[in-house]
This record gives sequence, structure tokens and C-alpha cells, in this order.
Amino acid sequence: MCASLSSHNYTSPVHQIEATPGHLFFVNPSEFWNGTWQEDSNGWRVQLCVYMQTNHWYPPKGGVGYSISTNLMLSVQWGSAVRNSGNGYYMTPNGKFSKFELMDSKGKVVPPNSNAGANLLIEMYNWNSSRASMMSPGPNQSPPKILYGKNLPEWASPTGGTLMANFPETIATNVYPYQEFAGMIGEINCVTNWPPPYLSFLKLDEVYSITNEGDYTLTIRPVLYKKRIETNILDRVDLPSVATKIHLTPRP
Repeated sequence: MCASLSSHNYTSPVHQIEATPGHLFFVNPSEFWNGTWQEDSNGWRVQLCVYMQTNHWYPPKGGVGYSISTNLMLSVQWGSAVRNSGNGYYMTPNGKFSKFELMDSKGKVVPPNSNAGANLLIEMYNWNSSRASMMSPGPNQSPPKILYGKNLPEWASPTGGTLMANFPETIATNVYPYQEFAGMIGEINCVTNWPPPYLSFLKLDEVYSITNEGDYTLTIRPVLYKKRIETNILDRVDLPSVATKIHLTPRP
């Protein structure tokens, strides 16, 4: 089973861009914050957008084709309207969250599907890399391997169905995966007048199997880490918790 969506919190953005010779900039960055978002006292924002992804067309006989929604998508974004992050911020070593919870109208928590939380950071890294054409491998090449070290602490494991972990206040760089021949992955940064970067991009109807139609509340709280200058130590950065309501129905 998977899910369809009736949502009241997301509008597809139309980014207004003005160009000068050699430069592009966004006229109204507030358009980036069109989902459900919260801001903390430091100015950091977290945004959730839930929507149906349309990625192919069905051609009926004798008529014009029309789009078919195939996946229920969730994007989690981070940024600020008042400050640039600068360098040194990293997603969690496994891409998981301090809270990721779907609750039905009776207060019952819906468990995620088996293996839903596996390799979230690697999936996000590969997705970001695939969007940059300069990083795409040639026809006879494969992307560099991404490897984790041995003897990872339990909280840092990238495997398993859970989407959450108990993140320590401080960690070392050796719990992060490395791209073969390159270095540690997971760095992320934001700029105020550009779209907020993605912390996660998931097919929500593959994360959860919905068996009962109804109104659900999705609550997510991400965590980042900030690397200390010229050290291998990172400090936890707690971000705002965001909740959004969605109406879900089962479908074959």
C-alpha cells in the first residue's frame, strides 16, 4: 500500500529572477519559504514541503496526454532569511533526524517501513551530485565509492528502518562517510537570497504504508553539526521542530 495526498501547506513556487550582465539574483527570496516552516532565535529555519511528484505522461487514445502523479514527496530544507551560514556545517553522519514522526488523528504513531532510514546521507549526497552536470560521470565511468569507517557507534549507523538517532553534543569526523579519493561528505551551507538547501528529499509513500484514510501530523526536527576550525571535532546544532498536517489515503 502507498498513499495519496490532500495537502493545504504547499504551493509550487515561481521564483522571480532579474538578470544583469553576468549576474543573476532572486528578487523575492521570501518565495522560497512557501511550505510549512519554523524559525528559532538564531534565525535558522526548517521547512517541510509535501506534494505529489509528477514524472511521466499517460497518452490516452485519440487525445492529449496528461500527467500522472506517481510519488508522494517530502522535502526538508534549512536556511535563514537574515544570515549566511558560511562553511563548516554538516548534515548528520547518517542523514537521520532527532525526530521524525507520523501520527494519526487518534495519537497513534505510524511506524516507518523496514529499511526506510538506511543510507539517507549517501542518498542525499548522490541526489545533489546528480543535479550538477559538471559532477556527472561520463558514459564509461561510475561515480566514486562512498565508504563508512569500521566500528561505528550505534547512533551513527546508516542502516535500519529508523529515521531517528540520539545525537551526541560533540562528535569526531571519523564517523562520517568519505568519498573515495576525495574526502568527508555531508557539508552544507545556505545563502539568504538563494533557495534553501535540502537536508532530505524522500518518497514519503515509500517511507510509510498507510492503511487507514485520515488526517495525519508529520513532525520533523533535524540536526546539523558545526566543525570547529582546524580540528576534527564537530558540535551539534539543534534546529527548529516543524509539524505539518496531511490527509492520507491508502491505495493499491
